[in-house]
Amino acid sequence: MPSLRQNPKLIIKNKKTMNLKTNAYNELFDQINELTWYPWIGSNYNENRLLIVGESHYAQDEDGNIDLECYNAFLKDKNLTIGIVELLMKGSSWKFFQNTYHALLRTENINREAFWSNVAFYNFIQRPMKTTKDRPLKADYSRGWDVFYEVSKVIKPSHCIFLGSGSAQYLYPVMKEKKDIIFADTKCTIEQWHKQIGIYWGKIAHLEYEEVNTDITFIKHPSKFFKKDDWNDYLMERIGGILENLKSKTKAK
Repeated sequence: MPSLRQNPKLIIKNKKTMNLKTNAYNELFDQINELTWYPWIGSNYNENRLLIVGESHYAQDEDGNIDLECYNAFLKDKNLTIGIVELLMKGSSWKFFQNTYHALLRTENINREAFWSNVAFYNFIQRPMKTTKDRPLKADYSRGWDVFYEVSKVIKPSHCIFLGSGSAQYLYPVMKEKKDIIFADTKCTIEQWHKQIGIYWGKIAHLEYEEVNTDITFIKHPSKFFKKDDWNDYLMERIGGILENLKSKTKAK
């Protein structure tokens, strides 16, 4: 099946036949003003409270150009992310998520329904990218952190894996500008150069504020030039217990 980057109409086309999951958290998510799309929350999320954070949705046609119909539809559809996960659970496949499965579990041969039932997922950037050549602006990253802080207050993740590290450089500046959240400053940390893998760096952070106490691991965006075994080794060093538990629940039948 073609990827959503190549054919974003997959979501629009399948909306009528999807039984879109309703989150128990949606009333709280609706209070987050800058949140564009509802996060996916797996039915067993609370067992490990692992949040996976992607980067962007793309409204790009098969020729690599912006699809304005999809771009506008994406902005209006709060269930876009949930729809994507439901397609994945039904068997849709594209490289980004195949690499993600491998980075977390060292295999792509998994029970996808079980995988997605045990994690939460949403995209950090709160507007669609027009094409894969389009890059988020500083304002997008700042808005992304504002949303992350609020989403985390709702679902209280124990650990977050960011699929892409572009947002890491904006974490501390946005945190220092926040006036409506009281951070435990002496316990909040960020390491921009934690471990080098190839030419890329794994980055880590820890945040504590209000009822949130979470560790964050940033890995390279799992697309081109992604050394999936090396990134799995890195994630196992960070949260091996959580990932072993996840792997035991997601073995292919």
